[in-house]
Amino acid sequence: MGFAERLRAEAVFGGLPGRIGFAAWDLDEREPVLVDAERVVHAASTIKVLIMITALRAVREGRLGLDAEVELPAERAGGFGVLRELPSVTAISLRDLITLMIVISDNAATNAVIDAVGFEAIRACAADLGCTATQVQRRLMDVNAPGRNETTALDQARVLAALAGGSALPPELTEHALDVLSRQQVRDRLPALLPDGAQCWNKTGELLGLRHDVGLIGDDRPRAVVAVLVDELTDERSAASYRGGPACDAIASLGRAVHRALG
Repeated sequence: MGFAERLRAEAVFGGLPGRIGFAAWDLDEREPVLVDAERVVHAASTIKVLIMITALRAVREGRLGLDAEVELPAERAGGFGVLRELPSVTAISLRDLITLMIVISDNAATNAVIDAVGFEAIRACAADLGCTATQVQRRLMDVNAPGRNETTALDQARVLAALAGGSALPPELTEHALDVLSRQQVRDRLPALLPDGAQCWNKTGELLGLRHDVGLIGDDRPRAVVAVLVDELTDERSAASYRGGPACDAIASLGRAVHRALG
């Protein structure tokens, strides 16, 4: 019995809150388990993995330097993060921007990275990594700007699988990206129910009525990719706040199921 068969026996999809998009597979076996995986949804902060890879590709190509300082705009995006609380900080290294963008999901840092790489580079990176429905058309929290930031569970899994497999970035930058993802501070979803010794390299996303988590699960190395995107949540907690709620518990259970299916 392979990973996909074990996961189908272990995972519970019925009765989950909201609408779920799910994609997971063993990185060696590559047989996917998909549930509404091509349904297009708001990407929320999961899109920051793609933006990070785009920035690290610019480093690879010599267009940006990891330790080069990036100027920050005086007007900072709201939502999660600390840079909007630090107006005296006017420039910061790309390395630190990427860390803030992933580890604490800083939206101002993300917008600075978007400005540094450009929308066209993000679009090209998404296409190169096999995404078919992912778009980044506006800066984060810029709700009055035209366009959408959207994705699918399958696209998110493709991006992370390419990262883990070494086809997204060269080895040194792959290691850097995985290290940043391993330091993610929001651990209430995919990693929450993993046993001691398990590791998760993940990026969450949340809006009112929406909870996502996408990541890699393994031990000393990533062994499986999983993306869980949940929207149309109507419970009181999910509708009124950006943390917690039944979808987080459901995503945690699916993360545990993926780990158990690894055998």
